[in-house]
Amino acid sequence: MPGLDHEMPIALIHNRPETALELLRVATGAPVPTFAAARVEAVDSSQPVPVERRADSVVVVRDETGKATMAVIVEVQRGHDSAKRFSWPVYVTTLRSRYKCDTALLVICPDQAMARWCRQAIGLGPGGVITPLAIEPGDIPLVTDPTVARTCPELAVMSVVAHAEEADDGPALEALLAGLATLDEDRATVYLDYVFSALPAVTVKRLEEMVTTIQDFEHLGEKYFSHWLDKGEAKGESDAIINVLEARGLEVHDDVRERIRQCQDLDQLRTWVRRAVTVTSAADLFNE
Repeated sequence: MPGLDHEMPIALIHNRPETALELLRVATGAPVPTFAAARVEAVDSSQPVPVERRADSVVVVRDETGKATMAVIVEVQRGHDSAKRFSWPVYVTTLRSRYKCDTALLVICPDQAMARWCRQAIGLGPGGVITPLAIEPGDIPLVTDPTVARTCPELAVMSVVAHAEEADDGPALEALLAGLATLDEDRATVYLDYVFSALPAVTVKRLEEMVTTIQDFEHLGEKYFSHWLDKGEAKGESDAIINVLEARGLEVHDDVRERIRQCQDLDQLRTWVRRAVTVTSAADLFNE
């Protein structure tokens, strides 16, 4: 089950760089200074030597004159990697030199243990230390205020994924939907893909019910959720086909199984269900 160790957190930050600043506020407990713009900028931290240093994302905050006032390096760390204890300081010092401003290293972690490892100070030598700021699921605030979700839908998405077990209560899901309602269709669909893959089945069911029973979200059901409802129904039909074939003692090879699983055409799947009752081999399912 994907969570905060998924690639999506970086995509969320790229889509709305202010998300990195919200996470930085959570990690430090300090308010983010007023700024005129926050943009994802060059992530290449290479030096004039043939060693590539590329962070997952870099968000640069600039004032009204365009001067950089803060740079935030964002990394997603899935496991222990001792090499990062040497590359992370390079990211920080190189970008600090490039942008001539304070630079923070923010690491998104899948759990507390990884966050503890990432938070360890990195000694640079006598008197020199760099300490990464780490975020784990328990640090992400549970967003239940629709106004907050509308301001930063990406944070609402991360919130629901980080608090998957708590999200079933309702307010967090309502806030998520309120945030998604502010986005274009393509982005909302991508975010829903991520959320649906991360949430327990019972919470997914709750989310589906909300867009069909809460008037404020009916338009979301019409625009986005028909895709998911059809997808769920297609999976049910695919399972039925394979179960029928196997119950009849027919061998279902991997290529046949994959073709059935990949099909999202409900009419075609229902045709295959009927054929599965009479065919003499699983491959005959596809014969017209």
